[in-house]
Amino acid sequence: MLTDTPAALSLKPRILIADDSRIVRATLIKHIEGMFEFREALDGEQAWEALLIDPSIRVVISDLTMPKLDGYGLLKRIRASKIGRIRNMPVVVVSGSDEQAERDRAKAAGATDLITKGIGTAQLLSRLDILSKLVSTQNEFERGLEALVHSSDVGDHVELPSPQEWAQRAEEMRSNAARQNRNFVILNACIGLKHPELDGYPASPPFSVINAIGQLLHRTVRLSDCVARTGENEFTIATGSIHFDSARNFAERVCRAIANANLIGDGQMDLIASCGVVSIAECASAAAEDMLNDMRQLAGERALLGLQKGVTGVIGNEEERLLQQGESLLTQSLLEQQEKAADLAIDLATLLRWIKEGKEEQALLHINKLSVELQPLLNLLLSRQKAGTP
Repeated sequence: MLTDTPAALSLKPRILIADDSRIVRATLIKHIEGMFEFREALDGEQAWEALLIDPSIRVVISDLTMPKLDGYGLLKRIRASKIGRIRNMPVVVVSGSDEQAERDRAKAAGATDLITKGIGTAQLLSRLDILSKLVSTQNEFERGLEALVHSSDVGDHVELPSPQEWAQRAEEMRSNAARQNRNFVILNACIGLKHPELDGYPASPPFSVINAIGQLLHRTVRLSDCVARTGENEFTIATGSIHFDSARNFAERVCRAIANANLIGDGQMDLIASCGVVSIAECASAAAEDMLNDMRQLAGERALLGLQKGVTGVIGNEEERLLQQGESLLTQSLLEQQEKAADLAIDLATLLRWIKEGKEEQALLHINKLSVELQPLLNLLLSRQKAGTP
């Protein structure tokens, strides 16, 4: 594993736990000690300072309700950071509720995952293990690609499974996932070259680039996963027993690493890496014998759509819908989502819950973060109260 500094040489990944509750911190530490190192922060400000000075931190676990700087404020700083290792840091938020509304609000603010305070040890360790490995994926992949592409020893490579071998193993993984009620995901990555000033379908990258990507994918995926080259510029990965968001995060980091790596001598050409992602849940209505083929076809269609639009990154259900309506709509929608996340980081429901929990002072600190739509209503209520109007 590549590391940022000598301080990051520990064999155990380091987790930063930010929570103002000593009991919650102690419970989380009891879950993870032995497999992870840990560092504690009593609020968002302490957590932010720890991130700035400690490059060995791989994952942040943060409460949403903390003094000085709450979880949403910490998320906002992390995602806006100019330091890459901080900006891309996986952040798992801890909530007392597993309601979809709160999960959606946390994701919109930039959270990688949400866990409840009663999560089991095995489940928590599994999620943290995957996320901690994702942190180094992009840098390792980027550096590894450059080294392989520019290496004179082009014969040193591993033969990937054939598409037929991949299909056989992937079907075994899919059937096991269905039988055990676990997740199963297909990732289809398409790579292309495109000149920024020219329109048209992206050209195929050189063989050395495609070969290097295949070798790095083979080294990067888990032993339980399966990757094969399924086209001239296409790779398909089958992965099971993984949280869907973790699969998306892995695909996103690999795509960014491919696009950012210095692989093409022509500075005018852009390397595009688009990855279609499909979960078993999306094809649940298909017959068992058709499900793998349906997932593979859908993932391929999404990757191809992203490649044709010149998009580097993950193409899931929502991205596919937006791209089909126009590339500009995708960009506009993402900007709107970011603005909405900033406005709704602390909403009325959260403030009311804090008040019920006896956190009136903390609620008052965040009243000014209400969305624009709710601010006039709040002003009206306060003005009527001051005037003594019932």
